[in-house]
Amino acid sequence: MTVPSSVPSNRSNNLAASLFFALIAGMDGLSTSIAFSALIFTGSLAAGFGMGVGLILLSSLVLVLAMALFSSHPASIGQVRKPSVAILAAAIAGITSTMSDAPVETKILTAFAVLAVSGLVTGILFWIFGAFRFGRLIRFLPYSVIAGFLAGSGALMVEGAVMMVLGEGGFAGLIQPQGLPVAGNLIVSFLFAAILQVSLDRLSHPATGPIVMLLGGLLFYGLLASLGVPVEQARLLHWLPAMPTAQGLNLPSPLETLSGADWLAVAQTLPAIASVVLLSMIGLLLNTSGLEVATRREIDADREMRTAGLANIAVGLLGGPPGFSSLSMTMLANRMGARTRLVGLATAAVLVVMLPFASQLAGIMPIFIAAGLMMTLGFELLHDWLWKARRKLSVSEWLTVLAIPLGMVAFGFLGGMGLGLALSVVTFVYNYASLSVIRAETSNRERRSSVDRPIVENQLLDREGDRVQLLELQEFLFFGTAEHVMDRIRRRLRDQARPKLGHVIIDFRRVSGMDAAAAVTFLKTRNLVAGSGAVLVLCGLSTEIENTLRRNGVDLDDDPAVWLMDNLDQALARCEQSLLEALPREEAWQDVEDCLARTIGPNERLHDLVAVMQRIDFAAGDRIIRAGESGDDLFLLWKGRAKIQARLPNGRTLHLRTVMPGVVLGEIALYREGPRTADVVAELPSTAYRLARADLLQLEQSDPQLAVLVHLLCATALSERLTIVNRVIQALHE
Repeated sequence: MTVPSSVPSNRSNNLAASLFFALIAGMDGLSTSIAFSALIFTGSLAAGFGMGVGLILLSSLVLVLAMALFSSHPASIGQVRKPSVAILAAAIAGITSTMSDAPVETKILTAFAVLAVSGLVTGILFWIFGAFRFGRLIRFLPYSVIAGFLAGSGALMVEGAVMMVLGEGGFAGLIQPQGLPVAGNLIVSFLFAAILQVSLDRLSHPATGPIVMLLGGLLFYGLLASLGVPVEQARLLHWLPAMPTAQGLNLPSPLETLSGADWLAVAQTLPAIASVVLLSMIGLLLNTSGLEVATRREIDADREMRTAGLANIAVGLLGGPPGFSSLSMTMLANRMGARTRLVGLATAAVLVVMLPFASQLAGIMPIFIAAGLMMTLGFELLHDWLWKARRKLSVSEWLTVLAIPLGMVAFGFLGGMGLGLALSVVTFVYNYASLSVIRAETSNRERRSSVDRPIVENQLLDREGDRVQLLELQEFLFFGTAEHVMDRIRRRLRDQARPKLGHVIIDFRRVSGMDAAAAVTFLKTRNLVAGSGAVLVLCGLSTEIENTLRRNGVDLDDDPAVWLMDNLDQALARCEQSLLEALPREEAWQDVEDCLARTIGPNERLHDLVAVMQRIDFAAGDRIIRAGESGDDLFLLWKGRAKIQARLPNGRTLHLRTVMPGVVLGEIALYREGPRTADVVAELPSTAYRLARADLLQLEQSDPQLAVLVHLLCATALSERLTIVNRVIQALHE
């Protein structure tokens, strides 16, 4: 019986929390609308201040209503975002300064056109990215650039607030005879910003900001009354903004904006608008991720982008600036217990009530309060994204963050943006170039092909394999990283303590791509290698990389100093064969006994061992060993060539090894007494010597000395394979 009674209680509590939050959000929306409008419509644009307040407040209303109705998080609160306003204000100030001969009305309509275009473009791209799930692409933007742009937005807000107080005279007005009152206004604005910031830091109540601003306004009007200063004189002293002449709701007409704006000037702000879109996307995704963590519930980021997109399209059609959900306001509503869509609807209702009086309310807010609020918001961005970021970022990344706001203040928004992007690119190139694209560097001594060779040849490769340098590359190659490869080869060529290089193998199997500059570097590498008398062996090239090398002058067809191989195994095999061809004639074995002597050492019983083995000739294609059969014998391949292959479940055949004369086959199955695991097929007409298990067992009884030679042969073959594998493992882990 207690459940029904609790439902009205919960509903009433949520209603009360929603209404209380709505009052706070409404006051916050009005104050920020006034501050944002004052930031944009200052100096020669001051006549548009009242319309700007109404337009920004209306934009906030549309955003709040859209989030309340369609957001995947029911208590999401939409707002016009301060970084966007700061960037747009700087861009508008830049273009209007070049329109000195244009009428004031044209300048104001041009400013509204910039706001409208930014809202429309942001909305359209939001919706497209949300509809096609492109939002994840934004996450590839470097964190230092994001932090720098946000810190730069804060710097622009502080700069704009200062210029709002200084008026059209700017800093030059401070040194004029009448500059003392202007300096006083600036000092008071900074003092109020400091008081507001301290209050917000010390008091966590959500009404702290509105109460401080209300008390500041009451104190201001109290001082005016005590000093006997009329309100109109206060306006002349630039203590109050100019009161709009129109009464009630005064908004710019979209048709007038369309026909009266200077669209060539608007086009000059497109880079700034692009930055607003980019920062808005990043901000929305960051806010969505933060809200998911804070509320412990999944939020559909693509739905949020589509919702914000439609809302911004509506805002843009009205002529307003872009916005999206506010993490801080949404979390404030959540902490106050307002967790349903009612909170957004209540906030929208409060904004509707305030909207008809927006211009008049804007006219009574002291300039130092609007400027102080903008300074506080700007310093907050600088603190969060510049000062606090120094603990998260490396020195080079933090210097990039620092350079962006400094560049924006010194060279304007576009200059700061360009400086930040340039520094981020330079930092990225430097950091990426410092990463080694050489996954492994070995020689033919450690890395062998899949060709099984007799011990006498393996001993030669052990001795001469260091004449082959192997570089396995990875990642994307450009001029910086390709130079590292060339430097590594150059150092090896100059190393007098090691054998002279005969071959340089470069494996591109794990390389994702390369630019033209890297291809030119490999052309220079070819010249370096060929000049030393060595051969450059390229393997594992994708079609794209091969075409890039060809386009940039690397001859992969007829150049004797460049070998092109399909894969690393083929490259290793060809280099091994080249080394073995240099084997002196007197070191080559001529018969089976000589081969066995070089494998297990000289022994007077080797002739007897050969005598007990059966000689078998195989035609090309014959199976020497068949997979699945019992491993009852071992083979010594004497002539020809064989391949070891396995049949896969899908019916395809997998090539495992190539077997050269002098190699023992089948010894593992002989000891395991299990079935064969792979086929051994003669690739050429071949001859092998076979010893059956039954013959070995008989030797163990009748001639143990000869049986020991068989076991020694098997153990030597196994140990040789294990030694080669261990070298590869050791080389890859160094």
